[in-house]
Amino acid sequence: MRLITDVLRDIRKGRAVDQATKLLAEVVRAVDETHKPGEVTIKIKVKPDKDGGAGKTLSVEVKAKRPETDLPDAVFFSDAGGDLHRSDPSQTEMQLEDASARGRSGAN
Repeated sequence: MRLITDVLRDIRKGRAVDQATKLLAEVVRAVDETHKPGEVTIKIKVKPDKDGGAGKTLSVEVKAKRPETDLPDAVFFSDAGGDLHRSDPSQTEMQLEDASARGRSGAN
């Protein structure tokens, strides 16, 4: 019995194997980053010869499901017009100055 890996290498000069290899590496990296599962699927369709002979047409589909990184929530503040802002528009900003610069000038 011929190994399926040998058959896959013969389909379109190994392009399916190359694609599956690339996608597997991408999925592994995404799994490492997200700590979530992923998958690579290799689907092979076998079609019979039209005249009933021994010929078969094989088509291969390689797909990957990469886990996605969860985006953290972001806090916004709304104004009376319904626009969103990163800082609360109803609060005035504090005026801050660099205390280390003031300490150096006082030492002279």
